[in-house]
Amino acid sequence: MTEPLVFVGTYSIKEGKLEETKKNLQEVTDLVEANEPRLISFNFYLDEEGGKATCVQVHPDAASMQFHMSVIAEHLQNAFEYLDKTESLELYGSAPHDLVASLAEYVEPGALRVMPAHEVGFTRAAVR
Repeated sequence: MTEPLVFVGTYSIKEGKLEETKKNLQEVTDLVEANEPRLISFNFYLDEEGGKATCVQVHPDAASMQFHMSVIAEHLQNAFEYLDKTESLELYGSAPHDLVASLAEYVEPGALRVMPAHEVGFTRAAVR
């Protein structure tokens, strides 16, 4: 059985760009929802101050995450017009080296955490 791949990315928002950020997060969410039917979960969260955004994604496998990166490639080119920087990226599950290397390009050294060894747990297909 292929194990899921979980991605968590936290980004700081440029001052005065919260509304632009919200608009762009909705646009990328619509893009992902329309073009990535295999993606299990894709959600953004904002902190109370509106200074940070976190994206939590659950993919059925690493291939889904790699496809996701190609879908959002154009969006990523413009994301730092409203985002200040990538605070941290976390990847849970086994991922190919090229995917890890491409994610590492978005963070400073040490800000990418990879936890490749799934010990125990389960994934449900739908929330009840």
